[in-house]
Amino acid sequence: MRMHTLLTKAASVAVCFGILFSGPISAVAANKSVVRDVELSANGTLQGQVFTPDGRPVNNAAVELRYQGSPVARTATSANGQFIIEGVRGGAHEVAVGALATPVRLWKSGTAPEGALTGLVVAGNEQIVRGQDCDPYGNPCPPSSGFGLIDVVTLAMVGTSVAGLVIAIDNNKKIDDLQAMIPASP
Repeated sequence: MRMHTLLTKAASVAVCFGILFSGPISAVAANKSVVRDVELSANGTLQGQVFTPDGRPVNNAAVELRYQGSPVARTATSANGQFIIEGVRGGAHEVAVGALATPVRLWKSGTAPEGALTGLVVAGNEQIVRGQDCDPYGNPCPPSSGFGLIDVVTLAMVGTSVAGLVIAIDNNKKIDDLQAMIPASP
């Protein structure tokens, strides 16, 4: 009887951990980008170029510069895929082209570490979802991982949580059945 109680408690703890850690684990798994060091020009200008995966420049792609998740500047690429954002300050930023975001550390002119880039080159990602060609540069399609909008880690955590709950309910029923079989003392 103690074993069933122990298994019920263990299953309950597994369910709680599955619920608690499903969000943070999927957030960590999704954020694997490499931060690039980019040196700004003397007047604080960020220059870059956007290409498709096969090397073609992207015309009129929406480019957004974000600081701590908030947009600080927006522009569009020219016919040859180039963009310029003026009046930028140094620090950790993110350059977003549609749904594709690239983390960057921007440095004032003359303060960048050795090997820093003087311009940013972004390789865009064209997606095909359900047979429709999506434009992630200005009008991105909603992200999908093959299971609707649920990623694989969250799906595994939900499955583990449901399995733990089923085991806990089954063990509780067995305990109740065993207690019903014990004769009442006089």
